[in-house]
Amino acid sequence: MDKHVIKLSGLSLLIVINTLMMGCSSVIDARKQKQPYIDTYYSGNVSLAAKDFTEKSEGHIDTGDELMWTLEAGTANYSASEYQSSMREFERSEALIHDFDRRAVINARAAGSEIGSALTNPNALPYQGMYLDRVMLNAYKALNYFTLNDPAGAQVELRRMREAQKQVVRKFSDEIRTSQKEIDAQVQKNQQQSRSMGNQNTNMSFATIVKVPAVNEAYRTSASKSNKRYGSLVNPFVSYFSALGYLIDNNYAEALVDFRNLYRMNPNNQLVQRDYVSAANRIGSEIPAHLKDLRPYEYPLNNKIVYVILFNGRAPALKQEKFQIILPYVGYTGIAFPRYEYFPALLPGLDVGYTYNKKKLSVRTEQVADFDAIMSQEYHDKLPSMITRLVISTLTKELASYAIVDAARQSGSNGAENAAYALTGIYKFMFNTADTRGWETLPKEVQIAHVPMPDNGLLKINAIGSAGQSKKIALKKDTNIALIYIRALSPKNLIYKVIELQ
Repeated sequence: MDKHVIKLSGLSLLIVINTLMMGCSSVIDARKQKQPYIDTYYSGNVSLAAKDFTEKSEGHIDTGDELMWTLEAGTANYSASEYQSSMREFERSEALIHDFDRRAVINARAAGSEIGSALTNPNALPYQGMYLDRVMLNAYKALNYFTLNDPAGAQVELRRMREAQKQVVRKFSDEIRTSQKEIDAQVQKNQQQSRSMGNQNTNMSFATIVKVPAVNEAYRTSASKSNKRYGSLVNPFVSYFSALGYLIDNNYAEALVDFRNLYRMNPNNQLVQRDYVSAANRIGSEIPAHLKDLRPYEYPLNNKIVYVILFNGRAPALKQEKFQIILPYVGYTGIAFPRYEYFPALLPGLDVGYTYNKKKLSVRTEQVADFDAIMSQEYHDKLPSMITRLVISTLTKELASYAIVDAARQSGSNGAENAAYALTGIYKFMFNTADTRGWETLPKEVQIAHVPMPDNGLLKINAIGSAGQSKKIALKKDTNIALIYIRALSPKNLIYKVIELQ
């Protein structure tokens, strides 16, 4: 056999081995892999979804997709009331993220991953989650602990959640800065190689790339979906849950800090306004002039109270899309990239009916956090470096492919040249896959309401816009604070969890 053919066969073997090590999302995008299990979850069959996601999670240990599956398994198990299993999955998720964070910027494992990424695509790198994931997994762990009647454990997770929220801003800034350095370094390498091949300019800036219609649409859509008031990477639900944790701990001062921050993010939200005024009034803190006429609640926020928390609908999910661009040495080429698909809200909200001081009353839940906006903000901020990296990576692979084919041609062997064309062609086709990994069982939004403990301990919750969807809940007499968690998976599939704290 021709020695060049042997070398190229070795290259093909390297590609196959690399693919197996990286996990199948390098060839088949993650969205397609998960679709049957996601459909099961949102159909309301959460027990089967929990079983399937747990099996997938266990089957992907030590692969690049492990974190993606553990997060989905954690959520599905919580929905299915498999709380210990949910905790195990979220503990694994947290351990994986801490492992990523402990790694040095440059070490043997990371260097190997970067080489894999250069040879294939971003899926070659382990999925490290969005910054939202780092915070929400602690929120879910806290929910698990509350549901298991372990408020002390829940408070530990709320503290970790607050700390994670503080850290993500710094980590995100570091990531963007590091990514730009890597782009600059790879551009320089490509320019050096280009000088030996005709000296074409290989630098592609985002200002040029964003003119491509598909990229421009993704960029504009994510900008329009973002909520600038939230601030980069800020999650209002985390702030509200943090305040609730402080109230359970009888710490109005710290709860007020969270309510003040929430008011800055949601200045027109009536629930947030009155919570802010009520907490400030309780400890004698100053109230903004334009809120001075707003009456505080007639009941305390930390005693004989019911909080209703609605996790409504489905968060945006990444899908694969391709755009065409002209590259040096290549001409027109298609590049796969991820962009968000958004889903409609399932319910306008919930009406909570109750009796207080012998009066029949009702309150409606209000949106506290828009996950479309939170996730779009992170995506929008990442998009310039992500798209630029994809283009530069594609050009790098094309230059490598050009060099392999040219070397085979120089050998004078038709077999070697044909093998080079075939292998590099298959390689480029197989690995032009967008990284669509993400946490798809998160809600589209979080809505919240609270009411004083009803006279008779009874609540009636009606799902607005969903005929016949109502639930009567009877609370124990000795309950001090009740948390009613409701997960709306579809208009007809609502999961209720009643957490009663004495």
